[in-house]
Amino acid sequence: MIKNVIYRNVLLDHFRHPRNRGELTGANVIHRGNNPRCGDEIEVGLFQHGETLDLVKFRGRGCSICIASASIMSEVVTGKKKEEAQLLCEKMQVWFGQGSSLEVKEPLHTLEALSSVRDFPARRRCVLIAWEALSNALASI
Repeated sequence: MIKNVIYRNVLLDHFRHPRNRGELTGANVIHRGNNPRCGDEIEVGLFQHGETLDLVKFRGRGCSICIASASIMSEVVTGKKKEEAQLLCEKMQVWFGQGSSLEVKEPLHTLEALSSVRDFPARRRCVLIAWEALSNALASI
């Protein structure tokens, strides 16, 4: 019970004060994700030199879960190598029940707050939109 309250507070903080949200001018690549059912629309921009993601930013509109997930995602993958970020995208897909051969037992500590959404199938898509846009952006570079 206490864990859920903590997770809810983390998600609310990321929604109210999103990290790395803003203009994507100068991004090396930008990809969009959307959820017509909920009305979420997110664009993810990658700023990189070589194989390292110097900065990952997003812009758009969405429900609290969508914005919080994009904010958390941008913090977690900034500074990572392209391959590391892609692996995280794949793990998120598996962790949220989208199937794969990857085995994911526990999320990264920094992603744990998103676990409170896993029990709500209708909201899983809200979490994954930014991650799918990131994955598509990574695949295009």
